[in-house]
Amino acid sequence: MNESSEEIYNGLLAKIDETVKLIEECRRLPDISGKSKLQRKIEAELKFLKRLTKNRDKLKVEHIRSSNIYHLSAIVRSCIEMQGVIKVLETFSYVIEDEEEETYEVSLTVDIVADYGKTWVKVATRNPFHLYQASVGHGKYGRKSIIEQIEDMIECAEHNHHMFAAPNIVVRLAAGVTKELKELLDELGVQVIGEIVSSDSEENVNVTCNKQHELVDSLENQLTSLENIHLNIDEDSEPCSSDIISSESTEESSFFNLQSIPSDAVLNLDVSTFLAYVSNMTNGHCHAKYKEKLLMDLAEMERAHPVKPVLDQLFQGRKLVCCETAHRDFLEILSTVGGETEKQRASEMLGKVSVVSDNPSPKALALEKTSKIKERSKIVFGTGDSMKAVTVSANLGFLRAAQSQGIKFVAFVHESRALTECKELKNADDN
Repeated sequence: MNESSEEIYNGLLAKIDETVKLIEECRRLPDISGKSKLQRKIEAELKFLKRLTKNRDKLKVEHIRSSNIYHLSAIVRSCIEMQGVIKVLETFSYVIEDEEEETYEVSLTVDIVADYGKTWVKVATRNPFHLYQASVGHGKYGRKSIIEQIEDMIECAEHNHHMFAAPNIVVRLAAGVTKELKELLDELGVQVIGEIVSSDSEENVNVTCNKQHELVDSLENQLTSLENIHLNIDEDSEPCSSDIISSESTEESSFFNLQSIPSDAVLNLDVSTFLAYVSNMTNGHCHAKYKEKLLMDLAEMERAHPVKPVLDQLFQGRKLVCCETAHRDFLEILSTVGGETEKQRASEMLGKVSVVSDNPSPKALALEKTSKIKERSKIVFGTGDSMKAVTVSANLGFLRAAQSQGIKFVAFVHESRALTECKELKNADDN
């Protein structure tokens, strides 16, 4: 039975109301990487639906049944339900080789990165029977089946390790999954989450799904059009102003946070971490005065975001190491600009750190030297890479520069601090 124009219009209004509520749900999500992108996509869908109200006479039920809003809704629900969600709609890249042995870079968007980076989640909302039929060769020409999409995710994961291992793949099927499709997915070694749908249930599936999915491409193009309308530590003992990591920086989301680091992880300490940990500024002297504006700026950052408590929490219960180069260079800097109290702290800290031989990994040695990629950093991060350790550093500049050359390192990034004891102004005459 065909729906009347009034029923279709009321259905549109209901969908608009649902989308408004979905935007609010999205806003209440934690501040994860990609949240704003997800919200913009939902808002673009809302604009599209509102535009449909202006053409009431031409409104069709298929216009409302765009699968895009269902997919976005399922992503928001999954973010709420899953543990350790740190990214959403995150794009990863990897290099593949074609039959003619030519290589090229491919990008892949992962719906959700969960378990603090250990798990990639694919969210699917299509009719489970259509998903299965497409997977056995009866899908729309040119559109990848879910099996092919998961195979791409697996290959991409192999090129984007988390803690030196490929992320686990989870497929969440909001509309359910047929037994046959689950078996195909199980063969790929991925986890499948979704209610098993009996083949006998197929006749109960709304027949309008066929029309719905035929319109997905054109509707998504309209949504896209609507969207369209509408610190770095160098090798020196002190950071320059461009090296300071803002506490509001989103760049750090590319690296580890405290929750994402395993309790048994080995931590490889960079020179910048030693400096930050023993600095007078991070040990109760953040209200001191300095002649240099840079140090005054660092002190202000320290008052707002103390570094040492973060490092203390990170270090607790974990093995600490540093390579010979980091150990030697830290001691040289300490002897040159360190104060007596800072030297005392350094002695206590070094007593808890094991010094290992320099052993940079091949990928670190392969990095081309630039203003941000220098020999010491290659040795420090490369040794951590060889040890499968998390390198702790304030040297975001090196990490970004390495990424621009296609090389990623496992790292925890903190704000930079300098040795300041000898530069504190003792009285007004020092000005």
